[in-house]
Amino acid sequence: MSGHHIARADAVIAQPAGVDLDEIAADLRDNGVAGDGAQDRIAKVVQQARADHDLELSVVTLPDGTESELQDLAQELALDRGGTVLALSPDSAAAWSADGDSAAAVANLPAGDDAVAAQAFVDELTAPGPPWGWIIGAAVVLIIAVAVVGRWWERRRRRAKDAAALAAEGERLRSEISAMANTVLRLEPLVTVHDDAELSTEFDRLVVRYRELSHTVQKDPTDRRSADTLDARVRDVRANLDQIAETIDGAR
Repeated sequence: MSGHHIARADAVIAQPAGVDLDEIAADLRDNGVAGDGAQDRIAKVVQQARADHDLELSVVTLPDGTESELQDLAQELALDRGGTVLALSPDSAAAWSADGDSAAAVANLPAGDDAVAAQAFVDELTAPGPPWGWIIGAAVVLIIAVAVVGRWWERRRRRAKDAAALAAEGERLRSEISAMANTVLRLEPLVTVHDDAELSTEFDRLVVRYRELSHTVQKDPTDRRSADTLDARVRDVRANLDQIAETIDGAR
């Protein structure tokens, strides 16, 4: 299609043949619509867009024009008037606005009725987008929930691991106390025969400690600190029993 160019200070604008930008701009001033066709119906769409959506819309209808030509025309008019400009021809449509949101809204406009096309453009442009506030809020809540559940699961896993370790420690301590029973029974008559009052008193105190430990280790330790304390007490009793045994065996 033949056409001519209007030079701007910063660009060269291509437009459909026979189009006068000044005439179109003047035609738009009264009701936001320029061109032939059902101006009254299109003007209602323009007025409704401004009233309902605060959308400063201008609509230009042309008998001919490619999408590229309509795009350049819409851009030129929008830069001059501000707002959003929709340019329509029987076979093409284009739109331009400073915020860049209008281009995608012309993708599937119906052909054959410019007023219907203009209304479809407004509907597409003003359709509510995804509820990003709710989506972001839900995502934040989900992330927090995952983190909380993750920490809870990690604490539960750690507690289960610690409980298993403490149960094993309790079993080991009970086994050691049980093993010391034979030593206590063996030493008891030997201490009496040894006839050493100080040694006998020490042994009696050691037997009391042994019996207390025998009762205490029937329950697993509840934490690492109590397990370490019990282990130290068991080792101390065993060491003292071994020392008494060495004393008696050495004197025999």
